[in-house]
Amino acid sequence: MKKIIISDIHGNLEALNTALEYIDKLDVEKQIVCLGDIVGYGPNPVECMEKTLSITDKICLGNHDYTAINEDLDHKMVWHASEAIKWTRKILDDGMKKRIKDFKVQIEEDNILYAHASPDSPMKWQYITNAKNASSSIAEMKCSLCFVGHSHIPGIYANYELHNEGEKTPLSKNGKTIVNIGSVGQPRDGSPMLSFAVFDDVGWNVEIIRQEYDYQKTMSKIEKAGLPSFLAERLMLGK
Repeated sequence: MKKIIISDIHGNLEALNTALEYIDKLDVEKQIVCLGDIVGYGPNPVECMEKTLSITDKICLGNHDYTAINEDLDHKMVWHASEAIKWTRKILDDGMKKRIKDFKVQIEEDNILYAHASPDSPMKWQYITNAKNASSSIAEMKCSLCFVGHSHIPGIYANYELHNEGEKTPLSKNGKTIVNIGSVGQPRDGSPMLSFAVFDDVGWNVEIIRQEYDYQKTMSKIEKAGLPSFLAERLMLGK
């Protein structure tokens, strides 16, 4: 089976639809897992929630999902993120907010851990962006493999960087590996191309998928919604 892992959609419907078009064309048995942050930043939180809920029942809680229904982290957010989440709270109805409450902090199955930010101290929302800051999380792992998002920067780490973009990377069941799948809706590695992962649970290999999408349409929606203009500009810059 192929496991498709998506994360950090952030209300970007154009990016999500483009990713799903690719996924739909995979003529294999597949399961989609979402690592959270469906909402926040972007102009289509409701549509992205509806679509994500319809394609998977495995969804991790992201920090922006959390802040969409809780206000205790507001003081820690930068201005543009805070403005966007306040806007998002007004857009989401009570039914959507109730569904967010059901999201799991972590999901573990078949020697694989799914988490939004990191396998250790998940509610501290730590960033994994390189082999050095992945090493402490790897040391605490009980599973052989952990998929994360949150940093919006894709990478594959096993105490050193393994990631070769566009290639299938073999993984070890006997070792410990963290795969940061990047972001569907707001990439931050200098490229505007969306990012997600395809994992083969038979061959135990993973591929980071990058795709172009119509970010200019999303940018226009952000401006029209009255959200901070920086949130539009960063989509074009990939940062």
